[in-house]
Amino acid sequence: MYREILNQLAEWKDKENRKVLLLSGGKGVGKSYTLSDFGAGFFANTCIFDFKEQEYVRYLFEGELDKNVILKKLSVSCGETLVPGETLLVFENVDMLENSSEIVAYICGQMEEYHVAITLMRLEENFLKANRELENKLDIINIYPLSFSEFLIVNKENSFCDRIANQAKEPLTKMELEKLDYYMKVYLVVGGIPSVVKEFVETGSLEPVETMKAKILMGMVEEIESVSPPVLAKKIKQVFESIPAQLEKDNMKFQYGMVKLTARAREYKEAVEWLIDNKFVTPLYRVKEPTAPLFTKQDDKSFEMYVSDIGLLVSMFGLTLDDIEKEDSPFMMRGQALIKQYIYGELLHNPNVNDIYYWISEATAKIEFLFQDSDVVIPIEVNLDLNEKAQSLKVYKSKYNVPMAVRISKDKMGMTKDMLTLPMFSIWNL
Repeated sequence: MYREILNQLAEWKDKENRKVLLLSGGKGVGKSYTLSDFGAGFFANTCIFDFKEQEYVRYLFEGELDKNVILKKLSVSCGETLVPGETLLVFENVDMLENSSEIVAYICGQMEEYHVAITLMRLEENFLKANRELENKLDIINIYPLSFSEFLIVNKENSFCDRIANQAKEPLTKMELEKLDYYMKVYLVVGGIPSVVKEFVETGSLEPVETMKAKILMGMVEEIESVSPPVLAKKIKQVFESIPAQLEKDNMKFQYGMVKLTARAREYKEAVEWLIDNKFVTPLYRVKEPTAPLFTKQDDKSFEMYVSDIGLLVSMFGLTLDDIEKEDSPFMMRGQALIKQYIYGELLHNPNVNDIYYWISEATAKIEFLFQDSDVVIPIEVNLDLNEKAQSLKVYKSKYNVPMAVRISKDKMGMTKDMLTLPMFSIWNL
């Protein structure tokens, strides 16, 4: 399956000073699938070892770490001859080991002639914070669910991507816009998890798609329920299941009272941290002041919480394509939950967009997204119907120096001296 990230992985493969690759991504975004696909396309053989699913693997690194012994064990275990330059070694969920940092450091220092990729169960940022010496020993590439542009490509609509990229010179026709509208609605339902998209492309049916998404969500719940102690597992499940209601309200800020009427932050903080650390959710934090560097202005107590994929959120809401097709503006269903989830996913996927936050004034003005471009903070206004009475961006502009702003709408692409208007279907082209 086509993934834009394969281009980045190919560049990593041929780097002169290549390091061990850390493929970073949320729950269910296709890390395993992509590495397997990459190995099949670029290497003579691929050996994958999963420290979570294959318990025997952890014993390969027990005792004295002798390189020749380890390589022999790996070769026997995968039934392949390991050849530098021709073999891709993949170690998944390495942080399942108690001595994971030691193992990763060993791999980085002793197996440099091989192409080695690792993945982690938990949040990469937390792993690296606890193991600062590893930060400079890894090449880190981020992976996300398929973007809308990738979804078009795997559905053999490559020409649409070229047309979208050049729409400023040659506007899309009414027929093209209608077709894009259909694909947007289907994308909402299918989402971007590679295995689910593959099922849709191969069958052309949404029935197996719904079955697969239900299975993924059930697997996530089962993993939560296995957490110890059980009282923590119960709280994690309550928080996870509250996400649709959290996003459906006008104020999308995560509120503990939406989990349970009497809930307090101190009681559920650990549950929220577990979901973030285990990549079940992705938080979007508020900044107290929208000035660079944004990360220094982060308000840790104010955040919105999203799941890893738009298709999963649609399923959590119990929505189907029939529900979505009945609506003139399906993105406005369930408040702004779907539109915010969709846009956040597209922005995360875009390599030109980093350090994403939101901002709220002391009154009611809100900028849905901000990102930092060099030392400049660029606000993103979500205004689908181009409501001229919308005041939030005007308030923001009056308060801060804004050389450029982005507006996301249903309208055609447009550019003025200080405003870029982007249609929903072209956020990936930002």
